Amino acid sequence: MEFRSDLENVDEDGYTQLVFKSRVTTRTRVLSEKGTGAASPPWRLVAVTLGILCLVILVVAVVLSALAGFKAVIFEG
Repeated sequence: MEFRSDLENVDEDGYTQLVFKSRVTTRTRVLSEKGTGAASPPWRLVAVTLGILCLVILVVAVVLSALAGFKAVIFEG
């Protein structure tokens, strides 16, 4: 995006015009083959750890709610 502050950048209604020009950027692609032992990105380790933690919290919540419901049935009669 290119910004110019002169009057050439303003249309007939007084609004600023933005000029979008595509720039060619070169990106390197990392291809990992099975068995090469390429290190996974650090965010993948964090995502897996948080996923496991959420799964454990969900299981604990289900077990505790089931136990609470079971005890309520026993105390009622």
